[in-house]
Amino acid sequence: MLSFAGIFEGHWDPTASIVQDGQITAHAEEERFVRLKHAPRMYPINALKDCLNGTGLKPGDISAIAVNWDTDSYTNGSMKAFFEQLNQQWHVDSNTIRWQQYVLNNFNSENVRRHHEDQWRRAFGDIQVPPIYPLPHHYVHCLHAFLQSPFNKALCITVDGSGDRHCTVLWDCNGTSMRAIREICMPHSLGWFYAAFTEYLGFKAYNGEYKVMGLAAYGQPDGQLRKKVSKVLSVARDGIEYRLNPRFIHYGKRTWSDRFTDDLVELFGRPMRLPDEPITAWHKNLAYTVQDALEESMCRLAMWGIDQLGVGDICVGGGVGLNVKMNSRLFSITGVRSFFAQPLCSDGGAAAGAALGACWKLTGCRPKPLTTLALGHQESDASIRKTLERCRIPYERVEQITEAVADELAAGRIVGWFQGPMEGGPRALGQRSILADPREATTRDHLNTTIKFREDWRPFCPSIPAEDAGKFLKRHTHGSFMNIAFEATDAFAKCAPAVVHVDGTVRVQLVDKVVLPQFHQLLRAFEHRTGVPALLNTSFNVKGEPIVCTFRDALRTFYSTGLEVLAAGPFLVRKTRGRQSDVRLETSNAGSCPAS
Repeated sequence: MLSFAGIFEGHWDPTASIVQDGQITAHAEEERFVRLKHAPRMYPINALKDCLNGTGLKPGDISAIAVNWDTDSYTNGSMKAFFEQLNQQWHVDSNTIRWQQYVLNNFNSENVRRHHEDQWRRAFGDIQVPPIYPLPHHYVHCLHAFLQSPFNKALCITVDGSGDRHCTVLWDCNGTSMRAIREICMPHSLGWFYAAFTEYLGFKAYNGEYKVMGLAAYGQPDGQLRKKVSKVLSVARDGIEYRLNPRFIHYGKRTWSDRFTDDLVELFGRPMRLPDEPITAWHKNLAYTVQDALEESMCRLAMWGIDQLGVGDICVGGGVGLNVKMNSRLFSITGVRSFFAQPLCSDGGAAAGAALGACWKLTGCRPKPLTTLALGHQESDASIRKTLERCRIPYERVEQITEAVADELAAGRIVGWFQGPMEGGPRALGQRSILADPREATTRDHLNTTIKFREDWRPFCPSIPAEDAGKFLKRHTHGSFMNIAFEATDAFAKCAPAVVHVDGTVRVQLVDKVVLPQFHQLLRAFEHRTGVPALLNTSFNVKGEPIVCTFRDALRTFYSTGLEVLAAGPFLVRKTRGRQSDVRLETSNAGSCPAS
Protein backbone atom coordinates (compact mmCIF):
# COMPACT_ATOMS: atom_id res chain seq x y z
CA MET A 1 0.00 0.00 0.00
CA LEU A 2 1.47 3.35 -1.08
CA SER A 3 1.50 6.28 1.32
CA PHE A 4 1.30 9.99 0.47
CA ALA A 5 2.10 13.04 2.57
CA GLY A 6 0.18 16.26 2.04
CA ILE A 7 1.94 19.44 3.16
CA PHE A 8 0.58 22.94 3.39
CA GLU A 9 3.00 25.57 4.56
CA GLY A 10 2.16 29.14 3.84
CA HIS A 11 1.83 32.29 5.85
CA TRP A 12 -0.90 30.70 8.01
CA ASP A 13 -1.97 27.26 9.36
CA PRO A 14 0.82 24.90 8.22
CA THR A 15 -0.51 21.34 8.22
CA ALA A 16 0.51 17.78 7.41
CA SER A 17 -1.59 14.79 6.35
CA ILE A 18 -1.03 11.16 5.48
CA VAL A 19 -3.26 9.36 2.95
CA GLN A 20 -3.25 5.62 2.31
CA ASP A 21 -5.60 3.70 0.03
CA GLY A 22 -7.80 6.76 -0.50
CA GLN A 23 -8.23 7.31 3.23
CA ILE A 24 -6.85 10.08 5.45
CA THR A 25 -5.04 8.14 8.16
CA ALA A 26 -3.43 11.09 9.95
CA HIS A 27 -3.88 14.85 9.93
CA ALA A 28 -2.51 17.55 12.24
CA GLU A 29 -1.92 21.30 12.36
CA GLU A 30 1.50 22.60 13.39
CA GLU A 31 -0.03 25.16 15.79
CA ARG A 32 -1.12 22.35 18.11
CA PHE A 33 2.49 21.31 18.71
CA VAL A 34 4.27 24.67 18.87
CA ARG A 35 1.37 26.20 20.87
CA LEU A 36 1.28 29.35 18.72
CA LYS A 37 -2.07 30.16 17.11
CA HIS A 38 -1.90 29.52 13.35
CA ALA A 39 1.91 28.90 13.54
CA PRO A 40 2.59 31.64 10.95
CA ARG A 41 5.33 30.97 8.39
CA MET A 42 6.42 27.69 9.99
CA TYR A 43 7.04 24.39 8.25
CA PRO A 44 4.73 21.70 9.73
CA ILE A 45 7.58 19.42 10.76
CA ASN A 46 6.17 18.56 14.20
CA ALA A 47 2.79 17.78 12.66
CA LEU A 48 4.48 15.64 10.00
CA LYS A 49 6.46 13.68 12.60
CA ASP A 50 3.31 13.06 14.62
CA CYS A 51 1.46 11.87 11.51
CA LEU A 52 4.30 9.50 10.66
CA ASN A 53 4.41 8.18 14.22
CA GLY A 54 0.65 7.73 14.33
CA THR A 55 0.65 5.66 11.15
CA GLY A 56 3.85 3.74 11.91
CA LEU A 57 5.52 5.13 8.79
CA LYS A 58 9.05 6.36 8.17
CA PRO A 59 9.99 9.19 5.79
CA GLY A 60 11.23 6.64 3.27
CA ASP A 61 7.78 5.03 3.16
CA ILE A 62 6.24 8.13 1.59
CA SER A 63 5.75 7.87 -2.17
CA ALA A 64 5.19 11.58 -2.85
CA ILE A 65 4.76 14.94 -1.14
CA ALA A 66 1.56 16.53 -2.42
CA VAL A 67 1.13 20.31 -2.44
CA ASN A 68 -1.93 22.37 -3.37
CA TRP A 69 -0.26 24.78 -5.80
CA ASP A 70 -0.01 24.75 -9.58
CA THR A 71 3.78 25.06 -9.51
CA ASP A 72 4.03 24.64 -13.28
CA SER A 73 2.15 27.91 -13.83
CA TYR A 74 4.64 29.75 -11.61
CA THR A 75 7.50 28.20 -13.58
CA ASN A 76 6.40 28.40 -17.22
CA GLY A 77 5.51 32.09 -17.16
CA SER A 78 1.71 31.85 -17.16
CA MET A 79 1.27 33.28 -13.65
CA LYS A 80 3.76 36.03 -14.48
CA ALA A 81 1.74 36.91 -17.57
CA PHE A 82 -1.46 36.89 -15.51
CA PHE A 83 0.04 39.33 -12.98
CA GLU A 84 1.30 41.59 -15.77
CA GLN A 85 -2.18 41.72 -17.27
CA LEU A 86 -3.64 42.41 -13.83
CA ASN A 87 -1.20 45.27 -13.26
CA GLN A 88 -2.15 46.88 -16.56
CA GLN A 89 -5.85 46.73 -15.73
CA TRP A 90 -5.69 48.01 -12.14
CA HIS A 91 -3.75 50.62 -10.18
CA VAL A 92 -1.69 48.08 -8.29
CA ASP A 93 0.39 49.40 -5.39
CA SER A 94 4.02 48.55 -4.63
CA ASN A 95 3.13 46.16 -1.78
CA THR A 96 1.03 44.06 -4.14
CA ILE A 97 3.83 43.95 -6.71
CA ARG A 98 6.24 42.75 -4.03
CA TRP A 99 3.71 40.03 -3.05
CA GLN A 100 3.45 38.96 -6.70
CA GLN A 101 7.22 38.61 -6.93
CA TYR A 102 7.25 36.66 -3.68
CA VAL A 103 4.75 34.03 -4.84
CA LEU A 104 6.33 33.76 -8.30
CA ASN A 105 9.62 32.93 -6.65
CA ASN A 106 8.33 30.74 -3.80
CA PHE A 107 6.00 28.57 -5.90
CA ASN A 108 8.46 28.03 -8.73
CA SER A 109 8.80 24.25 -9.16
CA GLU A 110 12.51 24.16 -8.43
CA ASN A 111 12.23 26.34 -5.33
CA VAL A 112 9.30 24.31 -3.99
CA ARG A 113 11.27 21.08 -4.43
CA ARG A 114 14.41 22.52 -2.84
CA HIS A 115 12.49 23.97 0.10
CA HIS A 116 10.78 20.69 1.02
CA GLU A 117 13.99 18.74 0.59
CA ASP A 118 15.81 21.13 2.93
CA GLN A 119 13.10 20.80 5.58
CA TRP A 120 12.92 17.00 5.41
CA ARG A 121 16.69 16.53 5.51
CA ARG A 122 17.01 18.94 8.41
CA ALA A 123 14.45 16.87 10.31
CA PHE A 124 15.27 13.33 9.18
CA GLY A 125 18.90 13.40 8.05
CA ASP A 126 20.46 12.50 4.71
CA ILE A 127 17.47 10.71 3.17
CA GLN A 128 16.00 10.34 -0.29
CA VAL A 129 13.23 12.94 -0.13
CA PRO A 130 10.02 11.89 -1.91
CA PRO A 131 9.18 13.69 -5.17
CA ILE A 132 6.85 16.68 -5.14
CA TYR A 133 3.37 16.15 -6.62
CA PRO A 134 1.69 19.54 -7.25
CA LEU A 135 -2.00 20.05 -7.97
CA PRO A 136 -3.86 23.29 -8.83
CA HIS A 137 -5.17 25.05 -5.75
CA HIS A 138 -8.90 25.27 -6.46
CA TYR A 139 -8.91 21.85 -8.09
CA VAL A 140 -7.68 20.46 -4.76
CA HIS A 141 -10.43 22.32 -2.89
CA CYS A 142 -13.03 20.85 -5.28
CA LEU A 143 -11.63 17.32 -5.20
CA HIS A 144 -11.45 17.42 -1.41
CA ALA A 145 -15.00 18.72 -1.00
CA PHE A 146 -16.80 16.67 -3.63
CA LEU A 147 -15.02 13.32 -3.42
CA GLN A 148 -15.30 13.27 0.38
CA SER A 149 -18.96 14.31 0.27
CA PRO A 150 -21.83 11.80 0.23
CA PHE A 151 -22.81 12.94 -3.28
CA ASN A 152 -22.27 11.29 -6.65
CA LYS A 153 -23.43 14.37 -8.57
CA ALA A 154 -23.30 17.94 -7.25
CA LEU A 155 -22.54 21.57 -7.81
CA CYS A 156 -19.28 22.37 -6.01
CA ILE A 157 -18.29 25.95 -5.18
CA THR A 158 -14.71 26.63 -4.14
CA VAL A 159 -14.18 30.06 -2.62
CA ASP A 160 -11.28 31.59 -0.71
CA GLY A 161 -8.92 34.56 -0.65
CA SER A 162 -6.97 33.42 -3.68
CA GLY A 163 -5.22 30.29 -4.91
CA ASP A 164 -3.02 30.43 -7.99
CA ARG A 165 -5.06 32.94 -10.04
CA HIS A 166 -8.55 31.96 -8.84
CA CYS A 167 -10.77 33.30 -6.05
CA THR A 168 -14.07 31.50 -6.78
CA VAL A 169 -14.78 28.57 -9.09
CA LEU A 170 -18.02 26.69 -9.81
CA TRP A 171 -17.66 23.03 -10.72
CA ASP A 172 -19.85 20.44 -12.41
CA CYS A 173 -19.10 17.29 -10.39
CA ASN A 174 -20.33 13.90 -11.57
CA GLY A 175 -18.82 10.59 -10.52
CA THR A 176 -15.10 11.20 -10.83
CA SER A 177 -15.44 14.10 -13.26
CA MET A 178 -14.88 17.66 -11.99
CA ARG A 179 -15.26 20.36 -14.62
CA ALA A 180 -14.99 24.10 -13.98
CA ILE A 181 -18.03 25.91 -15.39
CA ARG A 182 -17.39 29.44 -14.08
CA GLU A 183 -14.17 31.02 -12.83
CA ILE A 184 -13.62 34.30 -11.00
CA CYS A 185 -10.02 35.44 -10.69
CA MET A 186 -8.06 38.05 -8.75
CA PRO A 187 -8.74 40.70 -7.61
CA HIS A 188 -12.39 39.68 -7.21
CA SER A 189 -12.10 37.83 -3.94
CA LEU A 190 -14.81 37.23 -1.37
CA GLY A 191 -12.11 36.09 1.05
CA TRP A 192 -10.25 39.38 0.68
CA PHE A 193 -13.51 41.28 1.06
CA TYR A 194 -14.43 39.57 4.34
CA ALA A 195 -10.88 39.69 5.71
CA ALA A 196 -10.67 43.43 5.08
CA PHE A 197 -13.84 44.15 7.01
CA THR A 198 -12.70 41.76 9.74
CA GLU A 199 -9.73 44.06 10.33
CA TYR A 200 -11.78 47.24 9.90
CA LEU A 201 -14.07 45.98 12.67
CA GLY A 202 -11.08 45.51 15.00
CA PHE A 203 -10.32 41.79 14.66
CA LYS A 204 -7.46 39.93 13.00
CA ALA A 205 -7.85 38.83 9.40
CA TYR A 206 -7.79 35.06 8.82
CA ASN A 207 -8.42 34.64 12.53
CA GLY A 208 -11.39 36.79 13.49
CA GLU A 209 -13.79 36.21 10.60
CA TYR A 210 -15.93 33.98 12.80
CA LYS A 211 -16.28 36.92 15.20
CA VAL A 212 -17.69 39.08 12.42
CA MET A 213 -20.05 36.25 11.54
CA GLY A 214 -21.21 35.95 15.16
CA LEU A 215 -21.52 39.72 15.55
CA ALA A 216 -23.68 39.92 12.41
CA ALA A 217 -26.52 38.16 14.23
CA TYR A 218 -26.82 41.19 16.54
CA GLY A 219 -27.04 43.73 13.69
CA GLN A 220 -29.92 45.19 11.74
CA PRO A 221 -30.38 46.20 8.09
CA ASP A 222 -29.03 49.70 7.43
CA GLY A 223 -29.69 51.28 4.04
CA GLN A 224 -26.77 53.69 4.21
CA LEU A 225 -24.30 50.98 5.14
CA ARG A 226 -25.64 48.70 2.41
CA LYS A 227 -25.12 51.45 -0.15
CA LYS A 228 -21.51 51.95 0.96
CA VAL A 229 -20.69 48.23 1.11
CA SER A 230 -22.09 47.87 -2.42
CA LYS A 231 -19.37 50.25 -3.61
CA VAL A 232 -16.83 47.69 -2.36
CA LEU A 233 -18.62 44.50 -3.43
CA SER A 234 -21.14 44.85 -6.25
CA VAL A 235 -23.18 42.73 -8.61
CA ALA A 236 -21.44 42.08 -11.94
CA ARG A 237 -23.02 43.28 -15.16
CA ASP A 238 -24.28 39.77 -15.94
CA GLY A 239 -26.36 39.82 -12.74
CA ILE A 240 -24.76 36.56 -11.60
CA GLU A 241 -21.19 37.16 -10.55
CA TYR A 242 -19.85 39.70 -8.07
CA ARG A 243 -17.11 42.27 -8.50
CA LEU A 244 -14.72 43.56 -5.84
CA ASN A 245 -13.39 47.10 -6.20
CA PRO A 246 -9.70 46.68 -5.27
CA ARG A 247 -9.37 50.41 -4.73
CA PHE A 248 -10.81 49.69 -1.28
CA ILE A 249 -9.09 46.32 -0.77
CA HIS A 250 -5.30 46.01 -1.13
CA TYR A 251 -4.69 48.27 -4.16
CA GLY A 252 -3.77 51.64 -2.65
CA LYS A 253 -2.32 53.45 0.34
CA ARG A 254 -2.79 51.41 3.52
CA THR A 255 -2.22 53.40 6.68
CA TRP A 256 -4.36 51.29 8.98
CA SER A 257 -4.07 47.76 7.70
CA ASP A 258 -2.52 45.57 5.04
CA ARG A 259 -6.04 44.42 4.13
CA PHE A 260 -7.93 47.62 3.33
CA THR A 261 -6.93 50.96 1.89
CA ASP A 262 -7.40 54.45 3.21
CA ASP A 263 -10.19 54.87 0.66
CA LEU A 264 -12.30 52.39 2.64
CA VAL A 265 -11.86 54.46 5.80
CA GLU A 266 -12.86 57.58 3.88
CA LEU A 267 -15.89 55.80 2.42
CA PHE A 268 -17.28 54.89 5.84
CA GLY A 269 -16.26 58.15 7.47
CA ARG A 270 -14.71 56.72 10.61
CA PRO A 271 -11.45 54.99 11.55
CA MET A 272 -11.16 51.27 12.10
CA ARG A 273 -12.22 50.05 15.54
CA LEU A 274 -9.26 49.35 17.79
CA PRO A 275 -9.34 45.93 19.46
CA ASP A 276 -9.99 47.33 22.94
CA GLU A 277 -12.66 49.82 21.87
CA PRO A 278 -16.37 49.18 22.49
CA ILE A 279 -18.51 47.51 19.85
CA THR A 280 -21.40 49.82 19.00
CA ALA A 281 -24.67 49.29 17.18
CA TRP A 282 -22.96 50.74 14.09
CA HIS A 283 -20.32 48.00 14.18
CA LYS A 284 -22.99 45.32 14.59
CA ASN A 285 -24.95 46.72 11.65
CA LEU A 286 -21.83 46.81 9.50
CA ALA A 287 -21.08 43.18 10.35
CA TYR A 288 -24.67 42.32 9.38
CA THR A 289 -24.32 44.16 6.06
CA VAL A 290 -20.98 42.57 5.19
CA GLN A 291 -22.28 39.09 6.02
CA ASP A 292 -25.41 39.69 3.95
CA ALA A 293 -23.33 40.89 0.98
CA LEU A 294 -21.24 37.72 1.14
CA GLU A 295 -24.34 35.53 1.28
CA GLU A 296 -26.07 37.35 -1.57
CA SER A 297 -23.00 36.96 -3.79
CA MET A 298 -22.77 33.24 -3.10
CA CYS A 299 -26.49 32.65 -3.51
CA ARG A 300 -26.56 34.24 -6.97
CA LEU A 301 -23.73 31.98 -8.08
CA ALA A 302 -25.31 28.91 -6.52
CA MET A 303 -28.71 29.52 -8.09
CA TRP A 304 -27.09 29.93 -11.51
CA GLY A 305 -25.13 26.70 -11.01
CA ILE A 306 -28.18 24.76 -9.85
CA ASP A 307 -30.13 25.96 -12.90
CA GLN A 308 -27.28 25.06 -15.27
CA LEU A 309 -26.68 21.58 -13.87
CA GLY A 310 -30.16 20.62 -12.70
CA VAL A 311 -28.83 19.32 -9.37
CA GLY A 312 -30.11 19.59 -5.81
CA ASP A 313 -26.89 18.88 -3.94
CA ILE A 314 -24.18 21.46 -3.18
CA CYS A 315 -20.74 21.07 -1.69
CA VAL A 316 -18.34 23.85 -0.72
CA GLY A 317 -14.56 23.99 -0.44
CA GLY A 318 -12.04 26.74 0.25
CA GLY A 319 -11.54 28.83 3.37
CA VAL A 320 -14.74 30.88 3.02
CA GLY A 321 -16.57 27.57 3.49
CA LEU A 322 -15.95 27.96 7.22
CA ASN A 323 -18.65 30.65 7.27
CA VAL A 324 -21.53 28.70 8.80
CA LYS A 325 -24.12 31.42 8.24
CA MET A 326 -23.29 31.48 4.55
CA ASN A 327 -23.57 27.69 4.41
CA SER A 328 -26.98 27.87 6.07
CA ARG A 329 -28.15 30.45 3.55
CA LEU A 330 -27.01 28.24 0.66
CA PHE A 331 -28.87 25.28 2.15
CA SER A 332 -32.03 27.40 2.33
CA ILE A 333 -32.10 28.08 -1.44
CA THR A 334 -35.19 26.68 -3.11
CA GLY A 335 -34.29 23.48 -4.89
CA VAL A 336 -31.32 22.60 -2.69
CA ARG A 337 -31.89 19.13 -1.35
CA SER A 338 -28.69 18.54 0.57
CA PHE A 339 -25.49 20.39 1.43
CA PHE A 340 -21.97 19.42 2.44
CA ALA A 341 -19.20 21.83 3.47
CA GLN A 342 -15.79 20.19 3.69
CA PRO A 343 -14.79 20.74 7.36
CA LEU A 344 -11.11 20.87 6.35
CA CYS A 345 -11.92 23.41 3.66
CA SER A 346 -9.15 25.94 4.38
CA ASP A 347 -5.65 25.86 2.92
CA GLY A 348 -4.40 23.93 5.94
CA GLY A 349 -7.03 21.29 5.32
CA ALA A 350 -6.03 21.18 1.68
CA ALA A 351 -2.92 19.31 2.78
CA ALA A 352 -5.31 16.37 3.10
CA GLY A 353 -6.99 17.24 -0.20
CA ALA A 354 -3.66 17.34 -2.04
CA ALA A 355 -2.60 13.97 -0.59
CA LEU A 356 -5.96 12.45 -1.53
CA GLY A 357 -5.53 13.82 -5.04
CA ALA A 358 -2.01 12.44 -5.41
CA CYS A 359 -3.12 9.04 -4.14
CA TRP A 360 -6.06 8.98 -6.55
CA LYS A 361 -4.02 10.08 -9.58
CA LEU A 362 -1.10 7.72 -8.93
CA THR A 363 -2.89 4.62 -7.62
CA GLY A 364 -6.50 4.91 -8.79
CA CYS A 365 -7.80 4.84 -5.20
CA ARG A 366 -10.72 7.26 -5.14
CA PRO A 367 -10.96 9.33 -1.93
CA LYS A 368 -13.45 7.86 0.51
CA PRO A 369 -16.31 9.91 2.01
CA LEU A 370 -15.36 11.70 5.21
CA THR A 371 -16.85 10.36 8.44
CA THR A 372 -14.51 11.60 11.18
CA LEU A 373 -11.84 14.18 11.91
CA ALA A 374 -10.38 12.20 14.82
CA LEU A 375 -7.11 11.88 12.93
CA GLY A 376 -4.46 13.49 15.12
CA HIS A 377 -2.30 13.04 18.19
CA GLN A 378 -3.37 10.33 20.63
CA GLU A 379 -2.09 9.30 24.06
CA SER A 380 -2.50 5.94 25.74
CA ASP A 381 -4.08 5.48 29.15
CA ALA A 382 -0.64 4.50 30.45
CA SER A 383 0.86 7.75 29.17
CA ILE A 384 -1.92 9.83 30.74
CA ARG A 385 -1.48 8.05 34.06
CA LYS A 386 2.29 8.51 33.95
CA THR A 387 1.87 12.26 33.41
CA LEU A 388 -0.58 12.52 36.31
CA GLU A 389 1.80 10.74 38.64
CA ARG A 390 4.84 12.72 37.51
CA CYS A 391 2.94 15.95 38.16
CA ARG A 392 1.70 14.58 41.52
CA ILE A 393 -1.89 15.29 40.64
CA PRO A 394 -4.62 13.41 42.55
CA TYR A 395 -6.87 11.47 40.22
CA GLU A 396 -9.51 8.79 40.16
CA ARG A 397 -9.78 5.94 37.69
CA VAL A 398 -13.40 5.10 36.93
CA GLU A 399 -14.84 2.08 35.16
CA GLN A 400 -17.56 4.01 33.30
CA ILE A 401 -16.11 7.40 32.37
CA THR A 402 -19.23 8.50 30.48
CA GLU A 403 -21.47 7.79 33.48
CA ALA A 404 -19.14 9.62 35.87
CA VAL A 405 -18.85 12.65 33.57
CA ALA A 406 -22.61 12.74 33.03
CA ASP A 407 -23.01 12.99 36.81
CA GLU A 408 -20.60 15.95 36.91
CA LEU A 409 -22.30 17.72 34.00
CA ALA A 410 -25.79 17.18 35.40
CA ALA A 411 -24.57 18.74 38.65
CA GLY A 412 -23.69 21.89 36.71
CA ARG A 413 -19.94 21.42 36.62
CA ILE A 414 -17.89 22.22 33.52
CA VAL A 415 -15.70 19.43 32.20
CA GLY A 416 -12.56 19.29 30.09
CA TRP A 417 -12.92 16.22 27.85
CA PHE A 418 -9.68 14.69 26.51
CA GLN A 419 -10.39 11.45 24.65
CA GLY A 420 -8.89 9.55 21.73
CA PRO A 421 -7.20 11.11 18.70
CA MET A 422 -7.16 14.91 18.41
CA GLU A 423 -9.57 16.46 15.91
CA GLY A 424 -8.35 18.09 12.74
CA GLY A 425 -9.77 21.48 11.79
CA PRO A 426 -10.98 24.39 13.90
CA ARG A 427 -13.95 22.74 15.68
CA ALA A 428 -14.07 20.61 18.82
CA LEU A 429 -15.92 17.41 17.97
CA GLY A 430 -15.74 15.32 21.11
CA GLN A 431 -12.03 14.60 21.38
CA ARG A 432 -10.63 17.87 22.77
CA SER A 433 -13.76 19.56 24.10
CA ILE A 434 -15.01 21.67 26.98
CA LEU A 435 -18.47 20.36 27.88
CA ALA A 436 -21.26 21.91 29.91
CA ASP A 437 -24.96 21.63 30.73
CA PRO A 438 -26.91 23.68 28.12
CA ARG A 439 -30.11 24.06 30.19
CA GLU A 440 -29.28 27.49 31.63
CA ALA A 441 -28.48 30.52 29.48
CA THR A 442 -26.11 31.76 32.21
CA THR A 443 -23.77 28.88 31.37
CA ARG A 444 -22.77 30.76 28.23
CA ASP A 445 -21.76 33.84 30.19
CA HIS A 446 -19.86 31.79 32.77
CA LEU A 447 -17.88 30.00 30.07
CA ASN A 448 -17.00 33.18 28.20
CA THR A 449 -15.93 34.99 31.37
CA THR A 450 -14.07 32.43 33.48
CA ILE A 451 -12.90 29.74 31.05
CA LYS A 452 -12.65 30.96 27.46
CA PHE A 453 -11.76 34.57 28.42
CA ARG A 454 -13.47 35.96 25.32
CA GLU A 455 -16.18 38.41 24.27
CA ASP A 456 -19.48 38.00 26.10
CA TRP A 457 -21.54 37.96 22.88
CA ARG A 458 -19.78 34.92 21.43
CA PRO A 459 -22.12 31.91 20.96
CA PHE A 460 -21.60 28.26 21.83
CA CYS A 461 -22.62 25.12 19.99
CA PRO A 462 -24.42 21.91 20.92
CA SER A 463 -23.66 18.26 20.27
CA ILE A 464 -26.71 16.02 19.97
CA PRO A 465 -27.27 12.42 18.85
CA ALA A 466 -27.68 12.35 15.07
CA GLU A 467 -30.90 10.36 15.33
CA ASP A 468 -32.50 13.18 17.36
CA ALA A 469 -31.90 15.88 14.75
CA GLY A 470 -35.51 15.86 13.56
CA LYS A 471 -36.77 16.61 17.07
CA PHE A 472 -34.73 19.79 17.57
CA LEU A 473 -33.97 21.20 14.09
CA LYS A 474 -36.62 22.51 11.71
CA ARG A 475 -34.62 21.34 8.70
CA HIS A 476 -31.19 19.81 8.51
CA THR A 477 -28.61 18.16 6.28
CA HIS A 478 -25.15 16.68 6.89
CA GLY A 479 -24.09 18.25 10.18
CA SER A 480 -21.38 16.11 11.72
CA PHE A 481 -18.69 18.79 11.79
CA MET A 482 -20.21 22.04 13.18
CA ASN A 483 -19.81 23.89 9.89
CA ILE A 484 -23.44 24.73 9.18
CA ALA A 485 -26.16 26.27 11.34
CA PHE A 486 -29.78 25.15 11.39
CA GLU A 487 -32.91 26.79 12.73
CA ALA A 488 -33.75 25.39 16.16
CA THR A 489 -37.25 24.37 17.17
CA ASP A 490 -38.94 26.30 19.96
CA ALA A 491 -38.69 23.19 22.13
CA PHE A 492 -34.92 23.05 21.77
CA ALA A 493 -34.55 26.78 22.44
CA LYS A 494 -36.56 26.29 25.63
CA CYS A 495 -34.70 23.29 27.02
CA ALA A 496 -31.17 24.23 25.85
CA PRO A 497 -30.99 28.05 25.77
CA ALA A 498 -27.20 28.19 26.30
CA VAL A 499 -26.58 26.84 22.80
CA VAL A 500 -29.22 28.60 20.70
CA HIS A 501 -27.90 31.78 19.12
CA VAL A 502 -29.70 35.11 19.31
CA ASP A 503 -30.97 34.59 15.74
CA GLY A 504 -32.60 31.27 16.67
CA THR A 505 -30.01 29.06 14.99
CA VAL A 506 -27.62 26.40 16.28
CA ARG A 507 -24.27 25.36 14.82
CA VAL A 508 -24.76 21.77 15.80
CA GLN A 509 -22.68 18.61 15.80
CA LEU A 510 -24.82 15.59 14.95
CA VAL A 511 -23.07 12.70 16.69
CA ASP A 512 -23.20 9.33 14.96
CA LYS A 513 -23.15 6.46 17.45
CA VAL A 514 -21.13 4.29 15.06
CA VAL A 515 -18.48 6.93 14.35
CA LEU A 516 -18.19 8.37 17.89
CA PRO A 517 -19.59 5.68 20.20
CA GLN A 518 -18.12 6.99 23.46
CA PHE A 519 -19.26 10.59 22.91
CA HIS A 520 -22.69 9.37 21.82
CA GLN A 521 -22.89 7.29 25.01
CA LEU A 522 -22.08 10.39 27.06
CA LEU A 523 -24.93 12.31 25.43
CA ARG A 524 -27.36 9.50 26.26
CA ALA A 525 -26.06 9.27 29.83
CA PHE A 526 -26.63 13.01 30.26
CA GLU A 527 -30.13 12.66 28.80
CA HIS A 528 -30.88 9.87 31.29
CA ARG A 529 -30.13 12.29 34.13
CA THR A 530 -31.67 15.48 32.75
CA GLY A 531 -34.06 14.64 29.93
CA VAL A 532 -31.91 16.71 27.53
CA PRO A 533 -29.87 14.76 24.93
CA ALA A 534 -27.52 17.67 24.24
CA LEU A 535 -24.33 19.16 25.60
CA LEU A 536 -22.69 22.52 25.12
CA ASN A 537 -19.47 21.63 23.30
CA THR A 538 -16.68 24.16 22.74
CA SER A 539 -13.02 23.75 21.92
CA PHE A 540 -10.62 22.84 24.72
CA ASN A 541 -8.58 26.05 24.69
CA VAL A 542 -8.71 29.66 25.82
CA LYS A 543 -8.82 32.80 23.72
CA GLY A 544 -5.73 33.19 21.57
CA GLU A 545 -4.44 29.64 22.01
CA PRO A 546 -4.71 26.54 19.80
CA ILE A 547 -6.89 23.62 20.84
CA VAL A 548 -4.99 21.41 23.29
CA CYS A 549 -3.00 18.60 21.73
CA THR A 550 -1.21 16.65 24.46
CA PHE A 551 -2.42 15.76 27.93
CA ARG A 552 0.12 18.20 29.36
CA ASP A 553 -1.58 20.94 27.30
CA ALA A 554 -4.90 19.87 28.77
CA LEU A 555 -3.53 20.05 32.32
CA ARG A 556 -2.14 23.56 31.78
CA THR A 557 -5.48 24.79 30.44
CA PHE A 558 -7.40 23.01 33.19
CA TYR A 559 -5.43 24.61 36.02
CA SER A 560 -5.31 28.09 34.45
CA THR A 561 -9.09 28.42 33.95
CA GLY A 562 -12.34 27.94 35.80
CA LEU A 563 -12.73 24.35 34.60
CA GLU A 564 -13.87 22.11 37.44
CA VAL A 565 -13.35 18.56 36.17
CA LEU A 566 -10.95 16.98 33.69
CA ALA A 567 -11.78 13.63 32.08
CA ALA A 568 -8.83 12.09 30.25
CA GLY A 569 -9.11 8.49 29.15
CA PRO A 570 -10.59 6.64 32.15
CA PHE A 571 -9.20 9.19 34.64
CA LEU A 572 -10.99 12.02 36.45
CA VAL A 573 -9.22 15.00 37.96
CA ARG A 574 -11.30 17.31 40.14
CA LYS A 575 -10.73 20.71 41.64
CA THR A 576 -12.36 21.69 44.92
CA ARG A 577 -16.05 21.67 44.22
CA GLY A 578 -17.37 25.19 44.39
CA ARG A 579 -20.61 26.04 46.10
CA GLN A 580 -21.97 27.81 43.04
CA SER A 581 -22.28 24.66 40.93
CA ASP A 582 -24.02 22.69 43.66
CA VAL A 583 -26.52 25.48 44.29
CA ARG A 584 -27.17 25.82 40.59
CA LEU A 585 -28.26 22.18 40.34
CA GLU A 586 -30.71 22.57 43.21
CA THR A 587 -32.25 25.80 41.91
CA SER A 588 -32.30 25.04 38.19
CA ASN A 589 -35.71 25.56 36.59
CA ALA A 590 -34.67 23.98 33.30
CA GLY A 591 -36.90 21.20 32.10
CA SER A 592 -36.30 18.20 29.91
CA CYS A 593 -36.73 18.29 26.16
CA PRO A 594 -40.02 16.92 24.88
CA ALA A 595 -40.04 13.61 23.08
CA SER A 596 -40.87 15.31 19.79
